[in-house]
Amino acid sequence: MSKRETVVLVSRVFALLLAVWALVEITYLPEHLLALFHHMSQRSVLAAHDYWSSYYMVITALHFVRIAGLSIAAVLFWKCGPGVERIFSPPPDNTNGVVQAI
Repeated sequence: MSKRETVVLVSRVFALLLAVWALVEITYLPEHLLALFHHMSQRSVLAAHDYWSSYYMVITALHFVRIAGLSIAAVLFWKCGPGVERIFSPPPDNTNGVVQAI
């Protein structure tokens, strides 16, 4: 197995891990959306700021951001471009053990 094939294999395994993680995060969405809609319906007209509505709005928004980020990262690692290849297989260091002075 060549170095490139090994990097592609590792990159795709990592992409599958990220995709499964995104799917697990999707299973938490109904809970957050239910809580958000519940607290939004319970808001008072007299209260200018409702803690629980704001809390669940932030939690739900960050959840969507996390799912999007994991999905984008999974696609990028699945394609295994040159940047991903550099992450998993950095170029060899040509100093041959010689410490260079600054």
